[in-house]
Amino acid sequence: MRTKSITLCAVLFGVLCTVQAQDQKGYTNFQDTTFHLDEISITGAQQKKVSVMKLDVPTSFLPVSTNSLPSKVLENRGIRNIQDAVRFLPGVRVQTSYGAFQQISIRGFDHSIVMVDGVRDERSSINNSYPFMDLSSIESIELLKGPASVLYGQSAVGGVLNIVRKAPSEKQKVDARIAYGSYYNLETTLGFGGKLAGPLNYFANFNYQTQEGWRDNAMRRLSGYVVLGGKLTQADELDIRIAAHRDYYPTEIGLPDVMAADIYNTADNSKYLSKGDMLPGLDRKARYNSESDFMYNRNFNASLMWKHTFSDAAKLMNKFSYTNDDIDYFGTEDLAYLTSDKPIYPHYYMKGKTKVYISLDSLHYDFPLRFSHMAQTYNNQLELNGKFSTGNIKHNYLAGYSLIALIRDTYSGYDLGKNVYGPGLTGRGTVRNPHSIGWMETNFGKASVQRTQMHGFYLQDLVEISDKLKVLLAGRYDLYGYKRAAGVPTINGQRSYEMPADTLFDRVKTGALTYRIGAVYLPVEQLSLYASIGSYFKPIVSFYRDDVRYFDRHGKEFFPTKNGKVFDPEQGFQIEAGARYTLAEKLEANVSLFYINKNNIQYTLGNKGDIVKGDTLGKAILGQVGRMDSKGFDVELTYKPIAGMSLTAGYGYTDARVREVADNPYLESYRLKGKQYARIPKHTFYVYGDYEVADRMLKGWGANFDVTYQDKVFRNADNTTSFDAYWLANAGLSYRMKNNVRLALNVNNLFDQDYFNQSLGNQFVPSMPRNFLLSASYSF
Repeated sequence: MRTKSITLCAVLFGVLCTVQAQDQKGYTNFQDTTFHLDEISITGAQQKKVSVMKLDVPTSFLPVSTNSLPSKVLENRGIRNIQDAVRFLPGVRVQTSYGAFQQISIRGFDHSIVMVDGVRDERSSINNSYPFMDLSSIESIELLKGPASVLYGQSAVGGVLNIVRKAPSEKQKVDARIAYGSYYNLETTLGFGGKLAGPLNYFANFNYQTQEGWRDNAMRRLSGYVVLGGKLTQADELDIRIAAHRDYYPTEIGLPDVMAADIYNTADNSKYLSKGDMLPGLDRKARYNSESDFMYNRNFNASLMWKHTFSDAAKLMNKFSYTNDDIDYFGTEDLAYLTSDKPIYPHYYMKGKTKVYISLDSLHYDFPLRFSHMAQTYNNQLELNGKFSTGNIKHNYLAGYSLIALIRDTYSGYDLGKNVYGPGLTGRGTVRNPHSIGWMETNFGKASVQRTQMHGFYLQDLVEISDKLKVLLAGRYDLYGYKRAAGVPTINGQRSYEMPADTLFDRVKTGALTYRIGAVYLPVEQLSLYASIGSYFKPIVSFYRDDVRYFDRHGKEFFPTKNGKVFDPEQGFQIEAGARYTLAEKLEANVSLFYINKNNIQYTLGNKGDIVKGDTLGKAILGQVGRMDSKGFDVELTYKPIAGMSLTAGYGYTDARVREVADNPYLESYRLKGKQYARIPKHTFYVYGDYEVADRMLKGWGANFDVTYQDKVFRNADNTTSFDAYWLANAGLSYRMKNNVRLALNVNNLFDQDYFNQSLGNQFVPSMPRNFLLSASYSF
């Protein structure tokens, strides 16, 4: 099957290469809309406008910090995954778990909002991670740093990422690519577009990838994207986009646990391993997952945008989008070393004053987890924007109303022996030579029925007081409603249920006002100095339960009622100052300093049965424990010394910590106060360069490189476990032929660095060693 796929792709590529390029005079659609980027250099060094701010003004007029990563940087490196792409954005990190569930953090705050063409992906506002689309059809990735609730609503705390997909144009184009790499990695992409009929243009892109994986973690990804649009009249524009992907990912439980305590030799009581150590001699390529594990993500999304221009002073736009997303997962997640209270194993650890004997040769596969998230999102944005003047003062305004409805059903099957059954349920395995533990079958037992509705009303105005002074004023009010009925029985173990009565739903309702105020001063045309203050809010979805005790952020116990408010929403603000400098087409520099304050942090302080201060908890303990903040700065510098060469370097410093914590009977403040926020690196650094010779005897040859650094990342609130810091280097070489064919070789993890950047509990997942990717592409 692999041979047939490679042959088919090679034939397709050969046919495409025979097509001769035709010179056509074209234009780009939607130049004035907020959904397409203009004036972008292919190297990413120069970007005059960003769609993520929804204002048709140069970035030098905006009192906020933004970055843009054009697709060309990713294409040169063969990057198709979001976790690889964000390495080139300061202060951003993606945490991956279960194999493909991704959670993005920006400036110290996780669960950051991700958008596609300016539309929120509502999965990112829920407190869990999720698989993400491939990047084969994108134009750029935009990063707006700092709170963005004033534009995009709840939960936009540390910033937002906006994925900008390619738009159609009148000019005929074809882009074809095939690639083959380490571990039988096969990638094929075909994109084409141009004039369709009358004023309508189109673009279509299809991508397929299959890989056996370096740890036998095979994956398959298939995606398609079609967009149709154009100016129907002088005043009316239309844009229709349809996309889908069908992906299969390997689940990933990593290697056996790092040591949860010091390990001693039974024979002489000498220490063998320290807490946090990994068992020596483990094979990094060994895969411990159950043979029955699987994970699928099926997604369909469509959008319709219509825009009518009355004049420069008034442009009315309405954009409706619909998404249907299906995540289907089963994984046996826990690898537990066998233990005994008798000295039958050669090692032991201390649990209090008791010796627990442990086998470091055998494993028990435990905690089979079966769930499925099915979500439908309806999103409508109605916006009026334009420009007008009051005397000598110019105004660039935006007024809008946003409605979002999320219908989400989560199915689970946790009842062992009933929802999960088969010989693998009692599986035992070996540490040194993992093998099949037996098959398992699953079905669903319960459903959680969730409904979310959000209304947002917003207004912003960029006031041009003079050529040198600009002021931004923005405000928004959001109404948020959420209801959930948990524990609803499924029908025949399938993904179906009878809708529960309305009285069985728990509810959360809240509203919040957010704002942004900022100013920009341009002493000279090349230099832009700015400062701003902005706020955000994030609802806390927590319902009253009889088996929970509640504490407020002052350490006092309180007693909420059913369907009443339990916790206040998280709220906070950011103060930011920065500068941008541009010198012709040679140099661009950006620097920003920030401080973000976050109140009303919620923590689980203890679960029923836990032992706290010598007492066994009869109820779970939840509390809002105080305040955290994130402060730091980021810098990015792009330099183009000669034609065809671009060098970019960036550094981000983020100090995100818990600052104030009130004591309560179940929490001593020293446990958290001053601790660095989990999963957030303090230092991130990147440098990358691209060069293609434009003349002389080496014309067509090109090279690229990138070096990235991530600081140590704490994995828990107590800062007792962490991932070590690491450097990563990649390099590529290419040759562009006269017939528009480009051949390329990319080598990733050039120095074969051993590092860890994800885990499942204490089971660390090793990252891929040195690997290569050969590709051939054709475009006109």
